[in-house]
Amino acid sequence: MMATLAIKKQAALLAFTTLVTIGLFSCGGSGSDSSSSSSSSSNAVTTLLTTTNGASNVICGKNVQCIGLEFKVLGDVPPTLSLAATPWTDTKTSIIDVSKIVYVEGANSATVFDPAGSVFTMTTDPTASITGYPTPGVRKFLGNGLPTTPMGNFPVLPGTAAYPYYAALPGGTNPATGQVYSSAAAIGISTYPIDSSIPLNPVVTGIYKINSLISGIMLTGAPLHVEKANDSSGNFYSPINALPNDQCFGHPYNQQYHYHAWSWKCFDQGGPGQSPVYGFALDGFPITGPRAADGHNLTNAELDECHGTTSVITMPDGSLKDTYHYVLNREYPHSIGCFRGKVNYDQALGPMGNNNYMKEGAPYQNNLYPPGP
Repeated sequence: MMATLAIKKQAALLAFTTLVTIGLFSCGGSGSDSSSSSSSSSNAVTTLLTTTNGASNVICGKNVQCIGLEFKVLGDVPPTLSLAATPWTDTKTSIIDVSKIVYVEGANSATVFDPAGSVFTMTTDPTASITGYPTPGVRKFLGNGLPTTPMGNFPVLPGTAAYPYYAALPGGTNPATGQVYSSAAAIGISTYPIDSSIPLNPVVTGIYKINSLISGIMLTGAPLHVEKANDSSGNFYSPINALPNDQCFGHPYNQQYHYHAWSWKCFDQGGPGQSPVYGFALDGFPITGPRAADGHNLTNAELDECHGTTSVITMPDGSLKDTYHYVLNREYPHSIGCFRGKVNYDQALGPMGNNNYMKEGAPYQNNLYPPGP
């Protein structure tokens, strides 16, 4: 399956291929109430719309997620996506029947993987700065990588419905630890350092391709990943189309748990109207759930080529802000399609140059990307 980012993304992209597996149980959170409330709009979702066969991986636009040249070279990513004929996917319509999805079993709290449970903080400093950004202000995330939402049983257990999907994929080598996995099924969940600094006051400056597996940091304490996953033949798919995930549409790669697609089903749905902010993209813009201010679920037709829109939303500190924000919804790419602001990947994925955890061993320069005006 995948080839690691620094080392060909074998384990890094494995995050994608370990792919999302969801559980057959309710989404009650652990460690906090982040997944405790569920609205009728989330419960009403019975189908998801995945990608189409031949959709571009590298050209930005509606209904696609575009990745940059560096990502493509490091990960050996083909120019287009494929569509897997899984039991839950209608390959003629690209519609996923939620009731037919195979899930990774289990609903483990973070304390199962570490006695400290989920450790995560978000702080802001209006006077600090990040290299390359013209205005001051930093939003800082620190944590141990374990979310407050429940996680499946990883490694995936033999005899479960999800096991054959994972056992068929190579495990790769973890660039952070050197551990070699016999298959994707052998990859478990461990703590790792979440250390991310992003702009507090981002500004829309263009349309930029994504150049890392991590596209955002969610307020539950785990990252959001790009919606790409590969098989052992080098084909790439939408994760929820090709593989099972756990109940919160998450799974680990290189022991690092992360979310895909319909993860917002396990997040706090908030009250009626605008969905809450669930996290922040690496360029600093918020990520919200699917509901607009009037309560209806936003469709891709209402979003721009980066899967976002501009509206007044309630920020995590309770303030109202008229801002650009990305939207998690039921249609591919489900989350961030591209970035509307430039990213300092070195700071967004942990400082000190080559970080083998969030950065999968890939070197990122301490400046804005893409460079230039």
